[in-house]
Amino acid sequence: MKITISLRGTLPNQLDGIKERVVEVPDHCTCDEALKSIGMDYTKMKRFGFVAINGKRVMIHDRLGEGDELKAYSSISGG
Repeated sequence: MKITISLRGTLPNQLDGIKERVVEVPDHCTCDEALKSIGMDYTKMKRFGFVAINGKRVMIHDRLGEGDELKAYSSISGG
């Protein structure tokens, strides 16, 4: 199935600088699996924050559907 993966914050800098891409992933794959399919191992990133599917914040192991937009955000710090 095809989905769109968008990287926000500092995440594009940690891969290849591309902020958005359409990718082919297995049916009903998880957010975790989709991110790993583009070479993003979020478990090793210090600044990884959270993911959202179609604008709704979800857990990393939630499943995607055809045409979904997965957004991955970096963590935000400040004070």
